[in-house]
Amino acid sequence: MKAKVLIADDDIDNRTIAQDALELAGYDVVTAVDGQEALDKIASEKPDVVLLDMSMPKLDGWEVARRVRDDKDLAPAAIIAFTAHALVGEELKAKAAGCDDYLSKPCMPKAIVEKVALWINRSRARSAEAA
Repeated sequence: MKAKVLIADDDIDNRTIAQDALELAGYDVVTAVDGQEALDKIASEKPDVVLLDMSMPKLDGWEVARRVRDDKDLAPAAIIAFTAHALVGEELKAKAAGCDDYLSKPCMPKAIVEKVALWINRSRARSAEAA
């Protein structure tokens, strides 16, 4: 079964680069262009991993991560902060908001695929242990 990844980013170039790389790696990819759409797609699509831009219209990524973590029915396997906020402390801030990991932009497509694969593999290993 293909893992599903949601890319939530208001920048079309970032979405396209990430989507192309992840689809080439064999993932099922859905996209969102703002925070509200990201929340809606997390609820409807049940992605395994969310690449979440922290600066989006309607709801920012910080708020999306908090809302997802507050609603156990929405919780994907992992939320990766996918952001240009690369200042010291931003990774800790993202984790405090509910993100599991952090990937700063710009980054190479290979880094996106590797980070997503890491979290998919962790999720599958936990599921296998629980079975």
